Amino acid sequence: MPSPTAAGVMARHMEQRKKAMPHDSSQGNDHDRHSDRPAQRSLARRVFVFILFAVILAFLFILALFFAIGFFAGPPLAQAASAPAPAQAPANREQTMILTDHPLSDSLWNTKTTQGASLQELVDAIAGARYLLLGEKHDNPRHHVLQARMIEQAAERIAQNGRKGHVVLEMLEPHHQPALDAINQRVDEIPASGAEAYKSAETITATMGQALEWETRGWPDWALYQPIFTTALAHHMPLYAGNPERDDLLAAGRKGILSDDLQKDLGWDLDYDASQRDSLTEELVAAHCGMMGPGSVGPLMTMQRLKDAHMARAMRQAGAADDLSVLIAGNGHTRKDRGVPMFLNTGQRVVSIAFMEVTRDANDPTAYPGFDPALYDFVWFTPRVDEIDPCEKFREQLKAMQHGQAS
Repeated sequence: MPSPTAAGVMARHMEQRKKAMPHDSSQGNDHDRHSDRPAQRSLARRVFVFILFAVILAFLFILALFFAIGFFAGPPLAQAASAPAPAQAPANREQTMILTDHPLSDSLWNTKTTQGASLQELVDAIAGARYLLLGEKHDNPRHHVLQARMIEQAAERIAQNGRKGHVVLEMLEPHHQPALDAINQRVDEIPASGAEAYKSAETITATMGQALEWETRGWPDWALYQPIFTTALAHHMPLYAGNPERDDLLAAGRKGILSDDLQKDLGWDLDYDASQRDSLTEELVAAHCGMMGPGSVGPLMTMQRLKDAHMARAMRQAGAADDLSVLIAGNGHTRKDRGVPMFLNTGQRVVSIAFMEVTRDANDPTAYPGFDPALYDFVWFTPRVDEIDPCEKFREQLKAMQHGQAS
């Protein structure tokens, strides 16, 4: 057989390469597909992380909105969770309180003089005031008893000068005012004074809680607050809603702006300075047990300012110009440095009283954070509801809500 020529060998080699090319190309494509898989997995991971991050952000937004509703449209969850059972009467609730033998329990102090004060000293201070702010911890029954007592004392004192009074409440919104007006119109049915006046007023207020949707909106049960309403009506002091509507409050938190109608007469151009912002930020972070950082409380700060401005407007406008205007609200709203007083008329006397629970082994009144004449004129110390960490209760309730177990 003749030996192959170089051209023949080359031709056969080229033919073999052509036949092999589809097979080799397939191997090459498989290799490319294998090399693409890590990139595809990396992309999938990035997509998964993005989706997870978006879900977390949405959950945090829902939590923030929930916190806002709990903190600003009703009592803080940490307080509401510790509210006594509705079946108990206020007197029985007081019997279950603790630290009743604390050295400061049921003592009244003047923050300016840092000395103990008498009830007469307090009443004398109220006599010339235009505004009286009575703070509280919402679930403490003793606070409400003392608030009712101060309304009684104030009403009797200003009556000596021919003045009248009215009561504004943080717990009620504008849509509750018609129900309050209906109650206010029944004042004429109440005797001028004495035990009969209280008996008649108590009959009127017995069913007010249902008409005002009191407990369904998260406030401690009506029996705690009824003495305040009864005392006000017994002294012919009309009742007014102080809080903004919940929808307006939440819209302000989301958008940061108010409608023109809502802004009217609020003094909304009055804003916090740097020190007020720092103070409120610290309070809001603590109130939400650190679950919201300082950078997340901006909307809540807007809502706090709206609540304070709204309550101040109610105090200014309700009743006659010479009335003693009394506010029932949480201690955070009655403080004079950046609470409701910030939005009241300048030049008119404001008296603010903080009702404050004692702390075990803390016997120096001046060591309590609220004992400051820049915040309150008087501090009235009371026993405690309990010593359970409110943040622990808050976390437990939050876990229950996350699992759909909250009531």
